[in-house]
Amino acid sequence: MTDDTSRTAGQGQPGRPDVKKAFQNLPIIWIVPIVALIIGGWLLWRDAVSKGPEVTVTFETAEGLTAGKTAVRYRDVDVGQVTEINLSDDFEQVVLTLRMNADFEPYLTDKTKFWVVRPRVSAQGISGLQTIVSGAYIEVVPDRSGQEAREFTGSEEPEYVPDGSDGTRFILMAEELGSIASGTPVLLRGVEVGEVLDTSLDTSAEKVSIPIYIRKPFDALVKRDTRFWNSSGISLDLNAEGFSVRAQSVRSVLAGGINFYTPEESLDSETAKSDTVFRLNDNRKQAEILAHGITQKYMLYFDSSVRGLTPGAPVEFNGIRVGKVNSVNLEYVVPNQSFRVPVEVTLEPERVQMVGGQGPENTDYAQIMDVLVERGLRARLKTGSFITGQLFVDLGMHPVTPARYLGDGQGKIPELPTLPQKIDEISNSLSSLLEKVETFPIEEIGIRLLGTVEGMENIVTSPAIIEGMDSLKQAAAGVNQLVTNLDTSVLPATQKALETAQIALGGVRDVTSPSSPVRYNFEETMKELSAAARSLRDLAEFLEQNPNALILGKPGRREEE
Repeated sequence: MTDDTSRTAGQGQPGRPDVKKAFQNLPIIWIVPIVALIIGGWLLWRDAVSKGPEVTVTFETAEGLTAGKTAVRYRDVDVGQVTEINLSDDFEQVVLTLRMNADFEPYLTDKTKFWVVRPRVSAQGISGLQTIVSGAYIEVVPDRSGQEAREFTGSEEPEYVPDGSDGTRFILMAEELGSIASGTPVLLRGVEVGEVLDTSLDTSAEKVSIPIYIRKPFDALVKRDTRFWNSSGISLDLNAEGFSVRAQSVRSVLAGGINFYTPEESLDSETAKSDTVFRLNDNRKQAEILAHGITQKYMLYFDSSVRGLTPGAPVEFNGIRVGKVNSVNLEYVVPNQSFRVPVEVTLEPERVQMVGGQGPENTDYAQIMDVLVERGLRARLKTGSFITGQLFVDLGMHPVTPARYLGDGQGKIPELPTLPQKIDEISNSLSSLLEKVETFPIEEIGIRLLGTVEGMENIVTSPAIIEGMDSLKQAAAGVNQLVTNLDTSVLPATQKALETAQIALGGVRDVTSPSSPVRYNFEETMKELSAAARSLRDLAEFLEQNPNALILGKPGRREEE
């Protein structure tokens, strides 16, 4: 075969090339590093694909946090890890770099919340006890509704930010925060149905914004007319029924609490929507008298002290609350060079039930107020409590008193006439009396009175008065002697005369008694005198009719023939 091949080659025919394999001479030991390189590359590719974004979170302190160890968790599931811990440029804060999981990237928005979970003891209770063993970690609550973000500011206190699937979020606005804080319970009839999410100032820094969260199904009880009030601590009330003390749960006493209720007329109304803003009242009484329906503002002017009158004080008519005081200020009237106190009040006409006439929806309350003012409606300040000295505005009918307006009538708010306080009327009367007393010539009267006293002293000490007193003493002695003589001589004789007169009266009584003969004879005599008088009267009448009888005599009867 070799010879044939050689011949073929010699004859100019191309020969078959010798092919050698690349790994034919490669030692088998190189297979291990090649496989390791392939596996390492696959792992690097997998790590690069699964690695999530990096975010930075700023905190006040990094207490309990360690780079490469501290986890980022959501619902107790690790979703990231702290990779770096650095100080901010101004050395005032710490900046944490977090490596988040790739599947968590869509949830990193400007509404996502971060805070550090560590053991805490507060009025709301004890939290974070599990971190004593496992160490502190960072809690995150995602929110996809915001815009994508990679820089965050962490909270130093735990926050509960619900996702809305098991409740509704509302906003409360208050003048002051008081003892309310994150985690403060929201109560309904003493039962906890929610809690406070956060507390912050509004953009104008005039009020406090308090987001709350109410769990289902209790969030359906929140209507547009629902009233919220601060039930923190213990409520003391002194009223006509006596002294009362009210308090909620122990937790609300220590940590504060918020209560709410819905008026009966609003129970069937539409449920309030999420993030509806409500007013947080200071107490239940203020919540119950919350203005509703039509309101009208009026301005009152006073020229005396209003010490004890504060915003929120009631406006009453015949003891019934019909409004409240909005503001109390002080003005200086340049033309008159005097001071006055403008008091703005809000009246609630619908608190007065309309009887007869047209319906409330067609009632012109401004016109009614004008008529009432013409008939004597006046406002004055009265003391609501002698203990606290608090004042309130009292409206009443005083038809005899003329209307007194202290304003200039240029304001946008209509003015109601006012009356001075009764104490001011008394004070003015006393001042007027003192002014009149000051005009009296008291010094001159005192001088004259002193001269009169000196004259009386001279008269009393004069010799004539002394001699007259001696004469009076002698006359008194004579009168005394006369009385003594009367006792010894005149009185016994008078007593004997009285005894004799008594005896004589006894004889007269015996004579005049019914069984006395003298009285009988006297009565018979009187009868005979009466008969004689009748005879004389008859004789006189006969003579008057027959005067010739004195000559001819009394004619007798004719004898019958």
